[in-house]
Amino acid sequence: MISRFSSPAIAYLARMLPLFIAVFLMRFAFSFTIVSLQYIVGPASSLGIISSAYPIMEMISGFFIGIFADKIGRKWIISIGLLVSAVVSLAFTFYSNPVYLAIIHGLQGICASAIVVCSLALVTDLAKTTTRGRDMGAYDFFTIAGYGLGFFAALIIIDGNASNAHLPFYYGAIAAVVGGAFSTLVLRDTSVRSKTVSIRENFRLITENRSTQTLLPTWFVLMTIVGVFLTFTTRITALLLPKETFATRAVTNVKLDAVLLALAIVGLILLGFSQTSLGSLSDRFGRARISLIGQVSLMGILAVLIALLSFHLKLIYALPFVALFGAGLLAFTPSALAELADAAPESGRGSTMGIYSVAVGAGTIFGPLAGGILISGYGVADGLSILFGFGILIVLVFLIPRVFQFSRNM
Repeated sequence: MISRFSSPAIAYLARMLPLFIAVFLMRFAFSFTIVSLQYIVGPASSLGIISSAYPIMEMISGFFIGIFADKIGRKWIISIGLLVSAVVSLAFTFYSNPVYLAIIHGLQGICASAIVVCSLALVTDLAKTTTRGRDMGAYDFFTIAGYGLGFFAALIIIDGNASNAHLPFYYGAIAAVVGGAFSTLVLRDTSVRSKTVSIRENFRLITENRSTQTLLPTWFVLMTIVGVFLTFTTRITALLLPKETFATRAVTNVKLDAVLLALAIVGLILLGFSQTSLGSLSDRFGRARISLIGQVSLMGILAVLIALLSFHLKLIYALPFVALFGAGLLAFTPSALAELADAAPESGRGSTMGIYSVAVGAGTIFGPLAGGILISGYGVADGLSILFGFGILIVLVFLIPRVFQFSRNM
């Protein structure tokens, strides 16, 4: 019995869990900003511009941080990124000028890039090839859990009162400090095998890989949707849900009780099991198959959203399709991240995740900017339907060659 608890599996968990906790604390801290900005900034166009500063800087800095991580390692970049983000979080409370907020949010984007790129590279280093999908699923769960719990916590703190909108920044700073200290003391680094990394060769290997060419545009579209929903949460929720439902009152008036919070926690626990299980499917049946299902599901989700917004499909009729396509979409991230990790050159894993960060940042830039412009010009329903239709077109264009490639390999 003692030998079972001292097995390599336990040692492996001991290496991975501190990284997942650090990622959770980072997302938990950063999600506070997303909620608070919706109360601090009024006009949709200004909110879109400020929200875009974060992914712009994340996109610009991602590849260069990845190169740096390939040369010096991952741990200290993660720790410094968390500690600096604590200071940046406090800086949001100093002024409410839109230009100032955009600059501070941009600095926060650089911190996020440093943590995401290096943590993904570290997962790639530590994960076994045979369990990489499962480990990426666990990574994705801790990311979503951090976002979700941080989002709910910020809603509870603000409690529908705009005068409380600055309070989450203080809690976010505390969470970031805890994450930085935890990473410094507990997180294990991986050795850097080569101090003379060929940046040009790594870039060529990464960009010429077919998996990279097909997966990155899908991430762009996925993060476009995420960026839109995080930036215009109250507007979209008020349109999709009847005004007198409990769910609408909970989100728009931000009056969350213990029951709703408990349901959210249970949902996140179930999500954790599903993400690791879905990630394990790619370990068993292949990354490309599961990623392909996720890409088709993304188009399905976008089509359902268009039907809800522009064709006034009742939510009750849309729920089965949301569940079906949502399950498929959940399988995309862990399998696609594992596929990307498999394709990464050994000396360029940080650079590979840096390019991934560029695609993610580009989507989160495009979503709030395009969403703000289209909502201002056409209203929430028609404006977002145009944006989601464009997303379907992008996924379809890059999906067709992947389908042909998959059919040839059958």
